Amino acid sequence: MGKTESDNIISREVYYYRFKGEVNTGHVIGVAVRRALDVGVSALIVASETGRSALKAARLLRDLNTRLKLVVVTHPPDETWGPRGKIPIGLKHPHNVKALKCLKSLGAIIIQSTRPLAPPSRSIGWEQTLPETIIDKVLSIFGQGVKIAIEASLMATDSGAVDRGDLVVSLGGTFKGLDAAIVAKTTYSYYFLREYELLEIIAKPYYTRVKLPEYQDPTWKGDLEQYYEEITC
Repeated sequence: MGKTESDNIISREVYYYRFKGEVNTGHVIGVAVRRALDVGVSALIVASETGRSALKAARLLRDLNTRLKLVVVTHPPDETWGPRGKIPIGLKHPHNVKALKCLKSLGAIIIQSTRPLAPPSRSIGWEQTLPETIIDKVLSIFGQGVKIAIEASLMATDSGAVDRGDLVVSLGGTFKGLDAAIVAKTTYSYYFLREYELLEIIAKPYYTRVKLPEYQDPTWKGDLEQYYEEITC
């Protein structure tokens, strides 16, 4: 008996957000975890500069009592702009080490490494015509969150937290928080253009362009006050 048209169709829900940024964090984590469990991926990868988004994901996985592996990809200790002055980022920044300890206690694997699309060559100039700059700008068409989700999955693979060829769900965001999630077949960063497969977009902002600084962009929404406060487990 021949296959029907429906045998050739995979039907999945996709979520589009009217606004970019932190306001979407809780929802995107929820739908990403559900997709990860439905698809049967090897890991949930979360890009998290301060640990706040990652902690929300870790708590949900704990409450669901699932064995799904959580890999948190963080930024080197640094600072970014904010409405009330600089916001400390990186889980090894003194301001965020409590979040680091909390995540480890919840079983998360923490990764800090060089971003594939921001290698030493980009220190020549962020907008210089370099291969990494071109790839970065092309991926930005899908939004900052999707681009970061792709980079985070590459970094997790390069570090050995997940294996080359693994199916993963990866989350990223615009400025602070999370607003995008993807299903991907990952690989090492140096095989990116040959092997990497973005299989599904689970969620993303509907409009992807962002004005800098992001917190002044009317299409970005979220609670930034929490980033100036002490983190609690």
